Formats: sequence, C-alpha cells, structure tokens
Amino acid sequence: MTQRIALVTGGSRGLGKNAALKLAAKGTDILLTYHSNRQAALDVVAEIEQKGVKAAALALNVGDSTTFDAFASEVAQVLSQKWGRTTFDYLLNNAGIGLNAPFAETSEAQFDELMNIQFKGPFFLTQRLLPLLQDGGVSSMSPAAWRALPCRAMRPTPR
Repeated sequence: MTQRIALVTGGSRGLGKNAALKLAAKGTDILLTYHSNRQAALDVVAEIEQKGVKAAALALNVGDSTTFDAFASEVAQVLSQKWGRTTFDYLLNNAGIGLNAPFAETSEAQFDELMNIQFKGPFFLTQRLLPLLQDGGVSSMSPAAWRALPCRAMRPTPR
C-alpha cells in the first residue's frame, strides 16, 4: 500500500499543528503550510519526522488566491522530489484568522479579509489542488465554530 500524504494548511501552529501531529502519529506523511513563521513550520516538520514519517513545509497565504497556481506547482514539485508521487491523499483546510472586533464595528476591509481567508481561499485552493488530490478527502475546520462570542459572529460564519 502506498504511504498516505496529508496537506494541512496552517499546520505550523494551533489546531493545524495538532492535527498534523496526530495524523503523523497514525503514520500519515505531512505536507504543511505556514503563512509567515518559517522556523515554527520547520520545527513542526522536525517533530513530525521524529515520529518516523516524512514531512515538508511550504509558505502559503490562503487569503491571496492569485498565488494558488504557483503554490500548486510547488506542491507537485515537493511530492515528486520527496515522495516520488504526483498526488497526495487528504487536504485539511485549517488556516484561518480570528476577528475579535464587535459585530457593529467590523469594517468592510476586515470582513473582506476574513472572507478571503476563511471561505474564498479554501474554496479556490481546493479547486486548484483537485488535480493533485488522489481519491482521498477534503475537510475544512474552524476552531471557533463550536463556540459563540457575544456580538462577534464573524469567525465561524464563513466555514
């Protein structure tokens, strides 16, 4: 059986890191993304590799869909070089942001940024990565979806 590979967006910290480590502990190789902290991502890669599976990290701004073609090319290159494969098995859309502004004070710019990162980005990233996704699965998570904050309906809404 071929080794399973999961691509985890936002895998360098928080829920994404925990998901990546849990998948790695179950024997799944991990390709994780990070937004700006390369060192944190490399630390997670090292932690994953200590579990006896392969891992790699790529930079990705989920809020900028104009970068997705180049990102997909990078993914294909890493899959080929590190795994000798052309596809991966699972996509976990986890990267996201929180908006702690009160609902009544949320600006249009804040709303647009949130929608780009929480909804538009994962939608078009998934669409762009479909040719590289083996008949596996796609999951999108939002760590704040389970709890309500008074007057702050912006985080869980898009997902």
